[in-house]
Amino acid sequence: MKKRIAVLLVLALLLPLAALADNPYAVTEPVTIEWWHALESQYTDDIQRIVGIFMDQNPLITVEPVYVGSYAEVNTQLIAAIAAEDVPAISAASVEYLPEYFASGIAENLEPYFDAYDVDKDDFVVGYRKTATDANGNMCSFPFQASTQVIYYNKSVTDAESIPLPEKWEDMETYLEAATEFNEDGTTKRWGMIIAGWQPHYFQTLFTNYGVELVKEDGTPGVADPVSVEITRQIKEWIDKGYCYFAYGTNASSIMRQHFWDGTAVAVIHTCSLITTYETNIGDAFEFDLLGFPETNGKQETLLSGNHLIIPARATQAQKNAAFIFGDYMTSGEASLFWAEVSGYMPGRYSAMESEAAQVLIDRNPAYEEMFANVDYIQPRDNSEIFNNLADQWMYGLGKIFTEGAPLEATLAEAAELMQEMIDDQ
Repeated sequence: MKKRIAVLLVLALLLPLAALADNPYAVTEPVTIEWWHALESQYTDDIQRIVGIFMDQNPLITVEPVYVGSYAEVNTQLIAAIAAEDVPAISAASVEYLPEYFASGIAENLEPYFDAYDVDKDDFVVGYRKTATDANGNMCSFPFQASTQVIYYNKSVTDAESIPLPEKWEDMETYLEAATEFNEDGTTKRWGMIIAGWQPHYFQTLFTNYGVELVKEDGTPGVADPVSVEITRQIKEWIDKGYCYFAYGTNASSIMRQHFWDGTAVAVIHTCSLITTYETNIGDAFEFDLLGFPETNGKQETLLSGNHLIIPARATQAQKNAAFIFGDYMTSGEASLFWAEVSGYMPGRYSAMESEAAQVLIDRNPAYEEMFANVDYIQPRDNSEIFNNLADQWMYGLGKIFTEGAPLEATLAEAAELMQEMIDDQ
């Protein structure tokens, strides 16, 4: 709590966003705006604190936070509000919905506002900015709570047992051999690593960093190509040896996390947005840290998840003006670091991660230092419906191979055939 208060004290000293002379988007009269979000009840007090600081700094703007539900529910309600011409001034938007919002004109083009307030767009993390940009090269959303895939590892164990961390894919075998422990009957007592397998983006870059393409330039799937087969074979070999397993199916997420918290897994691949959950559940049991993905062919890319803030184009101009100031505030400086602290999501600007408050956060939880150091490896995801459906078919195939013992090459070929049918039908 003391560290959080320290961040808030720095936050309270921030100056409001400065407008250039003759700014057509300046707020000159009192205005009330609604902020639709998906932050559940545990964040209520934090929301009130940070919104209160904003309103103290911007006395003409009153912000009314509205919890709508899940991101899917926010999407449903937003589409309905647009049809009824009664939209919020600013709304959360999961990254999977952004392409639709941009293409259909639902989200306001923020470029004129950035120009009017002299906002440096290069300050946004590269991968986040690409995700916020439409087909015409215009930023149409604020990166709010970004997440990506990381490796959580038990630092107490790796330090005590001098287990070498895998900096490159070629190091994985050595790491897994050292980290795994077996019972007398040969079954696994402690997993070297658990690979999250209930959503494709958790394991996808293990393949794509090697050059595997879900859909190749010629329009055919690449999941049954020789490189994909070889990587799949390598992972299956580790699974068969008892070094790791593919967390797939019902309750896979909770089971994987529990293994890590109980010390029966040295490392797990998961989302950085759950860092506070890991911290809370581990407590004083052991020290943990984060590791970026092992380098493969000179690449360590991961994929962007999380949510942005959009300003509905159908809001009134007065609401849009106020919403831009609020959106800029929530996604810059210490405000974004505060959200990183309370939620585990990443801030979206380099300046925030280089600030005084960032060091406060790192001092409280050193794992953030690794997260901040690897932000430029985070790449946008293809969030099109067809891409997600194709990735799911690949995931189902890998689930059969890794958990049911299905024949490797035949199963990948079957997945590729199903994917080709989906591509041909679109």
